[in-house]
Amino acid sequence: MKVVIDSAGRLVVPKALRDRLGLAAGTTVDIGARGSGLHLTPVGRSARVRTMRGETVAVSDTVITDDDVFAILDADRL
Repeated sequence: MKVVIDSAGRLVVPKALRDRLGLAAGTTVDIGARGSGLHLTPVGRSARVRTMRGETVAVSDTVITDDDVFAILDADRL
């Protein structure tokens, strides 16, 4: 999906993406550079690193289904 950045530096996240990712008005996101693009992460959905049974693992309260993963991968391919 293509969006345009306005003169104030704002861009609109398309409604289909907001709905799919559960982003509502007022949602706080972290933004950063990733490669030659931008990466947005809703605050509160980041993983934490823990040691479990002697192994370092990422732990998150956010449920991510296979369908979520495939939708994100497919969106990047468009």
